[in-house]
Amino acid sequence: MTSRTGLEAEAVSRLTDGLQPAAIRAILVQCLIGETAPSTAVARMLAAGGASTVRAVIDSVTHRAATMSRASDRLVQDRVDELTHVFIESGAELADVMDPSQIVQEDHPQRARAPRSHELSDRDELRASE
Repeated sequence: MTSRTGLEAEAVSRLTDGLQPAAIRAILVQCLIGETAPSTAVARMLAAGGASTVRAVIDSVTHRAATMSRASDRLVQDRVDELTHVFIESGAELADVMDPSQIVQEDHPQRARAPRSHELSDRDELRASE
């Protein structure tokens, strides 16, 4: 009989095998085996690779969990779901904090205070280039 821990480790390995970059994969593994909270993992992954890279890795592991999981993988699937929800809910906020383009400039302090939609961002970039 295989232990529950062994089944979880196998599931985590199957779901994360080959994901890159390796530093983000290592953080993801820690989260999926239950060593790191999803919010901590998301913050650490963002610091290691940026929002688009983290999103790609989380999307990949979420897809794998949906298509490759077995009935015995339920706990790991729950952790993947929780990680995905944390990233969706707070990932953008964390990315904005870490994005150097969001640093308050003395001549435009209002820009960093309120989140902007992509439409407003595009207009501001056009104005700045004129």
